[in-house]
Amino acid sequence: MTEDNFELREEIARGKEKYFLHTTFLPDDHLIRTQFYKDGVSFNTEIRELDPETGSGSMTVGLAKSFHNKNRDNFILLLDTREKIRVSERSSEHIKMAKALFLKNLFMEAVEEARSAVEKGEKGAEPYKIIADSYYGLGKLGQAMDAVDKGLELTEDYPDLHNLKGKIFFRRDQCRRAMKSFEKAIQINCYYGEPYINILRTYARNSVIKQDYELSRDIGDDFSRYLEKAASLNPGLTAGVVNTIGRMAEEGDFEGVLKELEFDGISPRGRDVDDTVVSLYITLLRSGTDMEEADIDLYLDKIEQLIDKNPNFPDLFNSLGVLYVAKSKILMDRAGDAFNKALEINSDYEKAKRNIRLSDNERQGIFILLKALLD
Repeated sequence: MTEDNFELREEIARGKEKYFLHTTFLPDDHLIRTQFYKDGVSFNTEIRELDPETGSGSMTVGLAKSFHNKNRDNFILLLDTREKIRVSERSSEHIKMAKALFLKNLFMEAVEEARSAVEKGEKGAEPYKIIADSYYGLGKLGQAMDAVDKGLELTEDYPDLHNLKGKIFFRRDQCRRAMKSFEKAIQINCYYGEPYINILRTYARNSVIKQDYELSRDIGDDFSRYLEKAASLNPGLTAGVVNTIGRMAEEGDFEGVLKELEFDGISPRGRDVDDTVVSLYITLLRSGTDMEEADIDLYLDKIEQLIDKNPNFPDLFNSLGVLYVAKSKILMDRAGDAFNKALEINSDYEKAKRNIRLSDNERQGIFILLKALLD
């Protein structure tokens, strides 16, 4: 087998379900691709782009194997953790699992976990957000809207749900109603970047289908204002893309605007952010409070890099705080080991005895704190 036709195939069985992973190296595109299948249908794809200068032969084969193994191990971790929490009465664990399954495009599994969270006592709107997102991903807009409305009954000022409601209206070509929902999301959180992009999409879509005259009458100034705001809040919306969109809008080429706004990378709530945050919590759920320091440092690096790109994303800072507490627990455990070692060497060492008592109290406090943060 050469690098030109290199591929890896692997089956993962869990209970009655079987999943298939297929990894290929695509030299012409300089990338490695892992596709996940269930019942013969691909539900998720992971891509790793390679530097065109990357060597060939054994080096690229080794990178492909490593990428395949990483994707396999992460997926097995997800499945095994789901099995671990199956009988858990903690609704928060089912919500975290539902988010992780959603990010893998396992939409019905995500719905099941979100409903489990409700059954286990979750009172907030978060499960309904996941259910709505999942049904939206499946194209079941009626069920998605039902879940959105249920979530908003519980938490009226939930910007993500208003944004999703607008996306459903947009898919139904109800531009006026979509615009109102996106504006409501911004009214609640003016730093939420995605609704600004969705407003641009709605202006463009309305101009193409010519549905609402009032909405498109003064589009020039409004479009420019929202484009400027969207660019400031969405790191993926590059200057080149902004200039192209602005020029197209001035020329009346709104079909071109829609094509420019199709890709997901322009949103600050991109999958790299969500994947990292959810992956962290799944790892912590699986390992409990015994997470390795190397894993914590790896996540710290990832989260800090994402914060540099997304400084207005609160989940990142929240996760950063959890990681610091997890690392402090490890350091406190090491401090306790050091005090005990001192006492082993000199059993009459009063200062070490005192420090053990003091640190034991702090270690127990950090342990309780970390458990609470993960709930």
